[in-house]
Amino acid sequence: DEQKRTKGKQTVVSNPMFALPLRLWQRLCELAELPESKLWSDVSQKMINRLTEFLIRCPFDIKGKTTFKEEFVTAGGIQLSEVDANTMMSRKVPNLFFAGEVLNVDGITGGFNFQHAWTSGWIAAHSVRA
Repeated sequence: DEQKRTKGKQTVVSNPMFALPLRLWQRLCELAELPESKLWSDVSQKMINRLTEFLIRCPFDIKGKTTFKEEFVTAGGIQLSEVDANTMMSRKVPNLFFAGEVLNVDGITGGFNFQHAWTSGWIAAHSVRA
């Protein structure tokens, strides 16, 4: 109802809900079989229900990585100097543990960042358990 009221004259496909990325929203609309020209004011409850289903239960098949090196990792995050590398516990807040991409670790592509995420996660989990 909010979308109908505030964006009634705009197309559903071009105006994503929940600040979703536009390409993801367009794909969800396509899967829900919403016509590209459908305005928010003209969307039926049945269409909204169908779109909601895809929002919460949409399966995506992973077909491997691309050949164009489009893979990327995040940069920035919590400085390693603020974390005990033996436990992954914060040096500033006791019993707060960090792992993976929340830490400021950048590596070349080829699995190095994955390995860091898995290893730091393993260390943090064992430290929490101890």
